[in-house]
Amino acid sequence: MLPRGASSMPPPPNPAAYFPQPQVTLPSGLEILRTYSGAVIFLEILFGTIVWILVASTRIPLPLLQGWVVFVAVTAWFLSIVFLCVFLFGYANRIAVNWNQTDFLFHGATFVFYFGAFLLQAATTSLHHFPRKFNSTTQEKILADHEYNISIAASVCISYIFIWGMEVCY
Repeated sequence: MLPRGASSMPPPPNPAAYFPQPQVTLPSGLEILRTYSGAVIFLEILFGTIVWILVASTRIPLPLLQGWVVFVAVTAWFLSIVFLCVFLFGYANRIAVNWNQTDFLFHGATFVFYFGAFLLQAATTSLHHFPRKFNSTTQEKILADHEYNISIAASVCISYIFIWGMEVCY
């Protein structure tokens, strides 16, 4: 007979034995650039700079749409530099964060924002043939031919960025 309050079931196992603390699997220093995630961050910085320059070099005919594209490019560029510097200078080993999950969330967020920026930039590009002012007698287009080509290049660069972000997430 068992004493009062005792159970015939053994106690549950300690979950700490089965779920160890998360470790940083991404290397620190220049070795981060040899990983897929580090290379994608570097490419996001490079192509984000190109997008920023391309969109800023046009007259920005639709400020609401292209303003968001520039905001995404500048913000993601800055955050990518900060995120890359955390690994380059070894701060990842000093900050107690699950860096694998943080890396996944970072690339997932940049994917979502760059995908939205791509849609807006592609929408701006698709309006190339519409007149700038509907009440005007002149037929000035929203985007001149040179700006149309720049807008296409910006759309292509943004699509590369969000495709790379999607690849890292999946």
